[in-house]
This record gives sequence, structure tokens and C-alpha cells, in this order.
Amino acid sequence: MMLKKFDFIEHTADVGIVVYAKTYNQLFENAAYGMYNIICENFTKIADEKKYDAKISEIDLETLLVSFLNDLLYQTFVNKVIFCKFRIEELVCNEGSYNINFAAYGEDYNVNKHGRLLELKAATFHGLKIEKLFDTYTVTIIFDT
Repeated sequence: MMLKKFDFIEHTADVGIVVYAKTYNQLFENAAYGMYNIICENFTKIADEKKYDAKISEIDLETLLVSFLNDLLYQTFVNKVIFCKFRIEELVCNEGSYNINFAAYGEDYNVNKHGRLLELKAATFHGLKIEKLFDTYTVTIIFDT
């Protein structure tokens, strides 16, 4: 049975997702996938013709996840690039240093093709904690709208 990637959740004034994965890499990919399903009502129409590569370093895994998602939000709402596919190329956890190399695939945003976007200002630390239950990692992410 395939593990679902995420669920939408209700949160007072904001919006959130609960993400599920078997690995940290998959957790990050599924979090981005869930976030873009919130942002773009026509998510399935996004082409993967443009590649964005980045590296991020942080002090812990939760901060790394928030920085990763917020970097993608910056690309979308400042540089007008919308993504549909995500690949964590490397995620290294050393004592006090967490590093990620990733690629995101998408295209330039086009309102006629993608529809209006729900603007997310940021992924937040509200209740954010990566947990493992049996063989599944989960994390709840609340986005500031």
C-alpha cells in the first residue's frame, strides 16, 4: 500500500498540512508537494520544464524544513516560478549542522494556465516537530497566509 503524501488541516486563520514519509528526503519532498497543492488550484497543469537548484544549511532539521519551504515560496512569489516536482539530492545531518541540496522543477507562473494562486507568506514553526511513529515520519506545517 502506498503511503499518502499529506493531508490538509484546518487552522484558525492560516492553512496547514500534515506530511507523511518513510525517509527525511521524502518528508521534505512531500512537504513541498503539499504546499504547492495549497498554492495552486491547477497544480496538475504545472510543467516541469525549468530547474531550480539550491543548497541550504541550518542548525536543526525543523529549521531546515522551514527554510527549504520558505526558499520555494520566495521563488514563487518574488521570482514568479511555480513548481510541481521536487528532488532532495542530498540531506546530511551532522551534529549542529543540517544541510540540504535540492532541485525543484516547474515553470514561469501564468495566471491563464495556473489560475490565481493562494499566497502563502511563510512556513511557520507553530507546532512544528518532526516525529517518527513506527516506520513513518510525520510533521504538521502551518503556513502564514
